[in-house]
Amino acid sequence: MKQILIVEDETAVREGLRTQFSHLGYTVVCAANGAEALELLQGNTNPDLIMLDLGLPDMDGTRLLDWLQQRPLPIPVLVLSARTHESDIVLSFKLGSYDYVTKPFSPRVLAARVESLINRGTHVPSQTFVLGDLTIDLEAYSVQSPRREVHLTTKEFDIMRALFENAGKPVTRHDLLDEVWGLDSDAGPRTVDTHIAALRKKIEPTPDQPRFIISQRGIGYKLVVSS
Repeated sequence: MKQILIVEDETAVREGLRTQFSHLGYTVVCAANGAEALELLQGNTNPDLIMLDLGLPDMDGTRLLDWLQQRPLPIPVLVLSARTHESDIVLSFKLGSYDYVTKPFSPRVLAARVESLINRGTHVPSQTFVLGDLTIDLEAYSVQSPRREVHLTTKEFDIMRALFENAGKPVTRHDLLDEVWGLDSDAGPRTVDTHIAALRKKIEPTPDQPRFIISQRGIGYKLVVSS
């Protein structure tokens, strides 16, 4: 069953949407403000689509929209807002929204737009992510930064890919060896540690106090992607 996260501060609108989309067969999760939405998304909530109001009481919805696009797995966002000015609509699309519906709206038209977005199969892992001032594109094997030049080796990109595919979760040294060096390689755990140390020197602001590639004692390493 597809899941929708509705981020809307007006109780009547929020509950009306919950009822409508529950009856249409969706699993519906609701948040009344940006903080609640962040808590859900940083926890176990992984919706297929987010319906986002811009006029939230604790933060502008565009801040949440910008944060969402930095995630390893971008989620389709439909903005549902009373803001009708062209600049608000353009900004929302620039920040990554997939659609923009103004209030008041037709429930039938909204349902059709939601169904269309979910059926596009847009929930596909991105190969581009952000670490501090670095934008790393695994598909293009490139690293971009406004402040410095960073060049990674093919092996270092392979390590980043293995960590990125499990972002936020520990990856064991043995799993890294199998995925990056191959099952038949003679490389050992120390080889992983040596490459991680070299990688940290290139991407970490302070390599001795890493923010992005975190050691998990007795296990391996975890990638923390910027949010």
